[in-house]
Amino acid sequence: MTTCKQEPPQILCWLTLLVGFVCFFWGLGDIALLSFNEGRRAVPTQAMFATGDWLLPRLNGELYITKPPLLYWLTTAVSHLLGKVNEWSVRLPLALAASAAVFAAYRYALRRFGSWAALFTAQLLIANASFAMFARRAEIDMLLTALCFGALLAALHFMQEEAKRRWILLSYFLLGLAALAKGPPVLVFVTLPLLAYALVSRDRAAWQVLRDPVGWGIFLLVGGSWFLAVSLLMGLDTWQVTFQRDILNKVHSTAFKPLYSYFGWMLVDFLPVSLLLLVAPLATWRRWKNDNRLIVLMIAVVLPLLIFTVSSDKHAKYMLPAYPVLALLAGNRLGELMETARPAWRRLLIAFGLLMPVGYAGFYAVAEARVFEYRTVALPQFEQWMAEVRDMPVYGYVALDERSIYYAKRTIPLVDRAAVDQMRAQQTSFLLLVESNHLDAIAQEANCKVREFKPYLKRQNVLTVFGFGEACPPPSS
Repeated sequence: MTTCKQEPPQILCWLTLLVGFVCFFWGLGDIALLSFNEGRRAVPTQAMFATGDWLLPRLNGELYITKPPLLYWLTTAVSHLLGKVNEWSVRLPLALAASAAVFAAYRYALRRFGSWAALFTAQLLIANASFAMFARRAEIDMLLTALCFGALLAALHFMQEEAKRRWILLSYFLLGLAALAKGPPVLVFVTLPLLAYALVSRDRAAWQVLRDPVGWGIFLLVGGSWFLAVSLLMGLDTWQVTFQRDILNKVHSTAFKPLYSYFGWMLVDFLPVSLLLLVAPLATWRRWKNDNRLIVLMIAVVLPLLIFTVSSDKHAKYMLPAYPVLALLAGNRLGELMETARPAWRRLLIAFGLLMPVGYAGFYAVAEARVFEYRTVALPQFEQWMAEVRDMPVYGYVALDERSIYYAKRTIPLVDRAAVDQMRAQQTSFLLLVESNHLDAIAQEANCKVREFKPYLKRQNVLTVFGFGEACPPPSS
């Protein structure tokens, strides 16, 4: 354990807490949804809030069981507390999850590595590009991160502190909740690293965690309850399409990303602290390889990294659950440097550790809305316009971004060219929403162009509203 002679001034801890609050919570609901994934989480929340059906999530009126519903349950519960579904209600659970992960990392580092390492660990998470961003997004990944990290720390607490068995049960309960957030892949971040560590170290406590029958029962009960309920209600065939689309297609995706992609993404997210890898790496390894506390943490980063690297479908956010563990390792390394650094370098480390999260907090408090204005500017206008045409049938042509469905505040059926031709033949009056990439296919068939929204989600994109039949305004005299 690092035992720096001088403890961090308390003011640094309070400033870090304040900066973290600004970074995760400031203006959280003041900016419209920023990604289609946020739309995919917000639309089922709207449906759950409106219908009261908490079992079967729906996306634009269609059954949507690609992901388990824990996040939808949390966002819907917050929406009931606030009395409505809005940007605050769909994002608040993620900001709270990020805060819990930072606090847990701080407490673990404080007990194992010392107060400086704990402070640096918290600062590194707050000032991490992906971690800070997903703390403010209505996406599953931050909830998954907090639950997997909590499950791992509960198991480590039992193994390293000779704690009571209830910590094993807590670990499996959190792991079950993680499975209820994203499914079986959660085992990659908790169970497989513990298994690898047990095989390498022959740690009896690790084997005790892995072999606990009651713990596995809790995991299956919590994590599998929703899957069982849906299967009993709709049959096992319900999962066939989901398994093919969400698992097999991703594993065998034809999209190519280099094998080093995850390493590069993590290196960038932790810049410039990731450059510590270049500071006496062999000496650090020789010192750390004999410390089981560090070995298990390193395995919890390296093993998921190797597994996800093999997969064809690569996204930077898939490794987010390992980020708090990596922050613990980097925070410990900074704590070690505080032990040996000269006074001038120590002052530099202190200033650097605080200024980085301050920069992130400044971005989210001041600049985020301006930087992403091109993504959001059309959405409030679209929401207001949809309220004005609430009595007119509205369809989307072929595909429609989920953010538009969310701000429409109603289901928008998707139609293809054949359906449009059939409605025209029946002289049906309706409005058709067409995104830029489908504009040429339908523009000549409409009776009129009613409205355009631009920029629409991207700088050069346009959402065009075409009218058919009596949906067109009467010609001006």
